[in-house]
Amino acid sequence: MRKSPAIENLRSAFHVPVVVVLAVGASAHAGVVDMNGGSSWSGWDFISNGQTSGVWVQGQTNRTFDIYRTQFTLDAGQVLGGNRLADGAAGNGLDYTGDSGSSLFSGSWQAGDRIIGVGVNYTGGTRCTTAYLQIDVFGDNIAPASTFGALDGAFSHDVGDTASYITSMPWNPGRFQTKQYTIWTGPSSGGGAGEGNFITPYGATPTLDMPTRSFAILESGSTLRALSLQMFINVDAILRSNGGATYGDGNFFAPGTRIGFYEGDQTISDFASTNQIFAIPAPGALALLGLAGLAGRRRRR
Repeated sequence: MRKSPAIENLRSAFHVPVVVVLAVGASAHAGVVDMNGGSSWSGWDFISNGQTSGVWVQGQTNRTFDIYRTQFTLDAGQVLGGNRLADGAAGNGLDYTGDSGSSLFSGSWQAGDRIIGVGVNYTGGTRCTTAYLQIDVFGDNIAPASTFGALDGAFSHDVGDTASYITSMPWNPGRFQTKQYTIWTGPSSGGGAGEGNFITPYGATPTLDMPTRSFAILESGSTLRALSLQMFINVDAILRSNGGATYGDGNFFAPGTRIGFYEGDQTISDFASTNQIFAIPAPGALALLGLAGLAGRRRRR
């Protein structure tokens, strides 16, 4: 019996990772941050190129992209740039696809929430169709290769680690919307999802209940391949779900916790892909974001 494309892609997604390890303490951004699929990056911190030694874990060595990170409090005036392409339309290289502008203040997202974002901007000929935004609790499961291209990088999941699966492939009802938010319930020595040691508390199709949002700019003429991608996790939306219990809330506050991502192109026969990882804001920075949001709400009243 043929396995579903979703399961096949979950399996294949975890065998070629890459890692970026950075110091904690990037600045928290106030006000409106560019959320537009990657046509501009105001309010984002540049991290590195994906081929930088010390950040790369596993995978192909010819994939070229810049990596960005942001953290901010969702302002009531936040807007989404561009014009969302209808599903099935070919890209023009300028407009974005993914979640809609209304998703910023509907479902699980509210003004004043603390948001962490990861961005990928392709600088060469490589493109993206599939990505995983991953949380490595305590930073003990993903490690960079000793040098760029070396085969000694480590990647796996453990209890409490999470992964948000984003894809433009036809089996996803919403192109470049987050397909599922996965929470790992057991160790995964090879990183393979086929072991069944995870749950998907919000389901396995894109909904506004998920604490994640994602946006991408399509390559000109393509319905699948992205020139750039922005992925977001709403910390407070997770904490509100089930009181935060077992929904990944501890991931953001455990010492050493890091955010990583997988990126790949499933339109290529060998499914070329890599992974990266880097530090999330220190708990103190997230707390300041919460205070900034509270102050903003008070001013608006």
